[in-house]
This record gives sequence, C-alpha cells and structure tokens, in this order.
Amino acid sequence: MKRELYVRFAMCQVPYTIVRLIEQFGIVPSHELPVSTRLRKRYEQALQLDWIEESILVKGDPLFPTVLLTIPQPVYALFYRGDPSRLTLPRVSIIGSRTPSPHHLSRMRFLQPFFHPDLATVSGGAYGIDALVHRLSLKHQQTTIAVLAGGLDRLYPTSHASLFERILSNGLLLSEYPPGTPIQKFQFLERNRIIAGLSSSLIIVEAAKRSGTMNTASHALDQGKDVYCLPGCPTESFFTGTNQLIAEGAIPLLDPEEVSKSIRLNVDKWESRLL
Repeated sequence: MKRELYVRFAMCQVPYTIVRLIEQFGIVPSHELPVSTRLRKRYEQALQLDWIEESILVKGDPLFPTVLLTIPQPVYALFYRGDPSRLTLPRVSIIGSRTPSPHHLSRMRFLQPFFHPDLATVSGGAYGIDALVHRLSLKHQQTTIAVLAGGLDRLYPTSHASLFERILSNGLLLSEYPPGTPIQKFQFLERNRIIAGLSSSLIIVEAAKRSGTMNTASHALDQGKDVYCLPGCPTESFFTGTNQLIAEGAIPLLDPEEVSKSIRLNVDKWESRLL
C-alpha cells in the first residue's frame, strides 16, 4: 500500500483492522467494509482528504517501531515532534503514580542505572513519576520519549509545556492521534499500550491498585513484556498495586544494574546474569 494512504488513514484515525483489509484487497467501496457506520465515515473522509504532509511515521518507514504492529490493538502510524532517529536506541518504559509516595525520590535514585546514555526512557509525560523520569533523563543527557494522549498541538498537561519543550531538545514526543485531536479520558488508556509496546521491559516505580499505571501493566503483560516492580511496604497504599503485581508474577526489581545491562545489550534477563 502506498505511504500516502497510511498517512490519510492515520489523519482520519481509521483503525488498523480496516487498513489491513485495504492492504490485502486494495481500495474497496465503504459499504463493503464489515464495520460500523462511524468507521465507514472515517474511511470515506480519508479517501477524500486533501494531501497534507505531517511529521508522521507509518508502517514501512525505516524508523517506524515495527514492534507496535505485533501488539494487541496494533499501531500503524505515529505522529511525532523531535528527532525520530532516537527510536533506534534500546528503550525502557518507566512509569508510576501521578501522586507519588513520600519515598519517591529515593526510589528514583535506586533506578539510576536506567538513566544511561545508551538507553532511551519512555514514559507518559504525566504528573508525578512520569515527569520525574523525563527530567532525570534530561539531567543525564539521555534520550527520553513522551507518549501523549492527544494531538501534539494540544499538549497535556499544559503545565508541562516547558518540560515538553526540553524533551524536544534531546528526545521525542509521540502520539497516535492527529493534530487537532482534543484530550479525552479514554485516550489515556489507549496510549498506555504504546508506552508498554515501545520497550521490551516495563519498570513500575510505585502504583496503587486502581490507577492508569496498572492499566499499562496489564497491556505489558498482554504483550508478553517483562514487568519489573519495586516492592514497597504492604501497609502503605502507594505500593498496593506494585505489590499485587509481584504477587501475581511480576519480577521484583532488586538489581537495576543487571536489568539495565540486559536491555542495553538486548539479551534475555536470565542470560544477563552470565555477563
């Protein structure tokens, strides 16, 4: 399929289920698509769209992270601001609560080995742990990638405008949503699959049982990714989510140096113990 069609479909948020049909059979009349009227209208709009070249990576582009094509609810296009070549670095996703515990700074210091110039961090640009991840990466002159839940011309949270500008100097802003897309609550849950999907491992600093962090963990587990959690005191609500994940099979993060090394060298977590 021509690149132009991928861009048109992405601009109109045509789901990958339809894109795959077009890849297989070519352009078909909208009434033949086995989808809802709403999605047929998106498809029709894409075919009629005036050509606009956006800062976008699509399936087939050399820098597009093809791993996103293999996850549940695949992603075939990403809008970006910044330097997309940063996507060639090994990546680790690090997330946590928007309202961190009183101990969050010492927990972040424990993660120092992940703030390494040969590694890119991925997080969600949100309040709390996400923002700290991006700021620590910038402090260590490390590439950091923020995956956002709306169009990149409508950055949220607005109070992080200066942080997002700093990220552009040494990283990347990504979104599956085209410019002009307003922020809606469900989009935060949708973008979590991208945060999980971009990396082989997900590091969770701390999380309560009911949180967006737990949603991202669920995506990572569904994708077969390694999920590492920092254990916490079981009597404190800040750690109930991460402790629960550990009880259900997530890996307690006890040696960040070992895990960081395995990600940078792209080896299995068990093989890394032999390095």
